[in-house]
Amino acid sequence: QLLASRGRTQDALRQQRRQLGREAAGQADDLLRAQTELEAANERLTGAMAELSLLYRFGRKLSSARNWDDVLREILQKLADFVGAGGAALVLRSAPEGTYAPRQTWQWEESAWDRVLVSLQDQVDGAVAESIMAPGIFRVDPDTDTDGAATSPRRIIALPLEHQDLRLGYLMLLFASTGQRDAAAERYLPFLQAVQVVLAEEVAGAQMLDRIRNIGTFNARVLETVSSAIWVIDAEGRSVYVNRAAQTLLTGIEPVAGAQEDFLLRLGRGRRIRPLSQDTALPELLLDARLQLDACDRPLLAFLRGRQAGVYRGEGLVAAADGERVPVLVQSRLMAGRERGEQWLVIVAEDLRETRKLEAERLRSDQLEGLVEMSATLAHEIRNPLMGLSAQAELLADQMPADDKRYRYIDVITREVERIDNTITRMLNFVRPYDPACEPVILGDLLADAVELARPRAAAAGVSLDFAREQVRGDHLEADGSQLKQVLLNLLFNAVDAAGEGGRVRATITGGEVVLADAGRGTRQAIAGCVCEVRDTGPGVPAADRARIFRPFFTTKSSGTGLGLSICHKIVTAHGGEITVCRDGNETVLRVVLPAEAAAPRETLQEEA
Repeated sequence: QLLASRGRTQDALRQQRRQLGREAAGQADDLLRAQTELEAANERLTGAMAELSLLYRFGRKLSSARNWDDVLREILQKLADFVGAGGAALVLRSAPEGTYAPRQTWQWEESAWDRVLVSLQDQVDGAVAESIMAPGIFRVDPDTDTDGAATSPRRIIALPLEHQDLRLGYLMLLFASTGQRDAAAERYLPFLQAVQVVLAEEVAGAQMLDRIRNIGTFNARVLETVSSAIWVIDAEGRSVYVNRAAQTLLTGIEPVAGAQEDFLLRLGRGRRIRPLSQDTALPELLLDARLQLDACDRPLLAFLRGRQAGVYRGEGLVAAADGERVPVLVQSRLMAGRERGEQWLVIVAEDLRETRKLEAERLRSDQLEGLVEMSATLAHEIRNPLMGLSAQAELLADQMPADDKRYRYIDVITREVERIDNTITRMLNFVRPYDPACEPVILGDLLADAVELARPRAAAAGVSLDFAREQVRGDHLEADGSQLKQVLLNLLFNAVDAAGEGGRVRATITGGEVVLADAGRGTRQAIAGCVCEVRDTGPGVPAADRARIFRPFFTTKSSGTGLGLSICHKIVTAHGGEITVCRDGNETVLRVVLPAEAAAPRETLQEEA
C-alpha cells in the first residue's frame, strides 16, 4: 500500500513538473513576444517622435524665415532623406490664377517641367482612381518624354497644397522605383499628410503676408512720390510716419532712397529715429512748434484733436530748417492707430509757395492786360506831338546857320524826342502779346555772340568778362534765337554796369535736367533743358528789391527806364522758362532756366509800324 501511494505521488510530481515546464516555456514565449512588441512600439514611438520633431522644425523654420529660398531647399532635402526619396520639388502658383512653376527643388533636374506639370494636373483634376494613393495624395508616372520615347522610370508622390478650397501648388517627391514609392507611402502616409497640411498653411500665410507687404510697399511708394508733406502723429505729438516731402520741407535735405522697409514706417522722437545723416535727426512737426495755423488759438495738437473727427482745413506756416516760413494749406483727420482705442492724427501740408508765385504771375498778367490798351492810346497821343516837335526842330535847324550857337538847343530837342520815342517803343514791346518764333538753336552760340557784343562795354568799364564756350554741353533748344540773344545781352550789360571798375562778370551754361513750373497743373516737374547764369562781383540787389526787379518801370539806375529786365522776364516766360536773381557768396547771380522743347504758342508779336 505504501509502495502504491509512493508511485502515485511520483506520477503526480512528474505531471506537475511537465506542467510547470510547459508553463515556463509559454511564459518565455510570452515574454519574448512582449519584448518584440515593446521594441516595435518603441520603434514606432521613435519614428513618430522623429516625425513630430521634423514637423516642428519645418513649421518653425517656415514661420521665422525671411528668405524662403535656402529654407525650402533645406526642408526638401531633409524630407526626401527622411522618407527615402531621391529628389523633391515644391511647385507653386505665382498668382491665384497663374501657372504652376517650381519654387524650389532638391536633386531634381527636370528638362521638361511643363510636361510633368501637365501630367500631374490631368491626373489630379481628373481624380483618376489608380492615381489616388490616399485622400489628397496622388501617384504620378511621367515616364515618356515629349516625343513619346521611353525614359528612365520615375515614380512621383504628389501632395496638393490647398487652403480654403484654393489650390496653391504641389509638394512632389521623386522615387527611383514603384516599390520604393509604395513603401514610403505605406510607412509615412500620416506623416506626409501632416507635412501637406503644415506646408499648405505656411505657404498660404506667406503668400498673404507677401500680398500685405506688397500693398504696404505700394502705398508707401505712392506716399513717397506725392508732393504734399504727410505726417502721422500719435496722441503725444510724436511722428509715426513722415514722407519724403515732409522730411525735405523740415530739414532741407532730400532723403536718400533705401530699401523698401526703410520707408514703410519711419518713427519719430521717443521711438526709433531714422536719421537723415549722422548728425541730423528728423525734427518733430508739433513738438518742435514747426507748424502754426492761422485759426489756432491754443496748443496745436489739442486744437486739431478737439475738432470733429480731427477734420481741419486751413492755411498756416511751417518753419523750415533754413528759417524760411513756408506758407502751407493744412488738412487733418483722425485715423485708427495700432493699439485698441488708439487714434493717430494725419496731417497733410501742401506747399503754397509755387501756387502763390503762380497767383502773382496771373495777377501780373491781368495788370498787363490793362496796360496794353492804355499804352497803345498813350503811344498814339504822345507820338503825334513828338513827330510834330521833331519836324519843327528839323525845319528850324535847316533855317539856322551852321555856326549858330542856338543849334545845340535844336540838337537837345531832337535827342530827347528820340529818347521818348524809344521809351514808348520799349513799353509797347513789353505789353504786346508775344509768341516766340521757335526753331532749333544752340544756346552756347547765342551766349558767345552776346559776350562778344558786350566786350567793348566791359572793356570801357574796366570789367573782366569770361565765358568758356568749349565747356558747354547739352545746350540745344527750340527757341526764338534773336530774342534770347537780346535777353542774354541785356543780362550781360546789367552785370557789367553792376560790377563796376575792377569787377568780374562770368557767364555759364549747364545742360541737362531742369525743374520748371507747370502753370496748367500748378506743380513743378523735371524736364530736359538748360540753365544759363550770369554772375557779377558787384554789390548786388537789395533783398527787398529782388521781388520787384522784373516789374516794369522799376529800376535802381538813375538813367534807366525799368523795362529792360521786365522785357527779359516776358521773353523767358514766353519760352516756358524762369528768370531769377539771387546772391551766392560775394556774387550776384541772374539765372535763366529754359526748357529744351518749345512752349505752347500764343498770339504773335506785331511790330510797331
